[in-house]
Amino acid sequence: MSKYAIPTDLEEEVVRLLYKRMADLNWIYLPDADRTRHYVAWTSDPAVGGRLLPFIGKTENIRPWLKDRPMKEYVRATYGVGKWAPLVAKPSTPVSELVVRALGPGWEVDLETLAIKPLRVRIRHEDDEETEQRFAWAPMRDFKHLAWAAIAAQADGDALPWVICTVDSFVRKITPEQKATNQRIAHRLGLTSAHVTDD
Repeated sequence: MSKYAIPTDLEEEVVRLLYKRMADLNWIYLPDADRTRHYVAWTSDPAVGGRLLPFIGKTENIRPWLKDRPMKEYVRATYGVGKWAPLVAKPSTPVSELVVRALGPGWEVDLETLAIKPLRVRIRHEDDEETEQRFAWAPMRDFKHLAWAAIAAQADGDALPWVICTVDSFVRKITPEQKATNQRIAHRLGLTSAHVTDD
């Protein structure tokens, strides 16, 4: 819950505007230096920082609010998860399609098992419904978080095999070298590494 008393309708209007701009910028795949530049611009933008300032109190509080609230939720929201999912201008490819692209046809996704941090679901193949796996996905920049979540869960007793899937875009493609490195790391950890390109 936010420590600032921002009216709900105002917060939604600002987040909707930000998510539209972020979609136009292909935000998920944007380098950190470019993200920083946009944070600075949005902080002083009358349509963003200017509308938040009366409720946040100080200009220096705007950027942390942006990062800790709408930005932190953006990837999940693009996949239809969280309270701000309806505000997303351009939803990401549904997980059921990501699984098919990563592993081929015949996989069933149990959306009842959807969890976050990282985004993950249980999947099973129609030819072997007894064998469940866990499918986790995130942008390439979060590969290490996927790998860590998998090994931490297994260390805590999760017996399911994990597929960790990195997602890129046509604008910012994962290189063959990055894919090969991911495969080597995943193999060393006893995980399956997959990769897909989002629309």
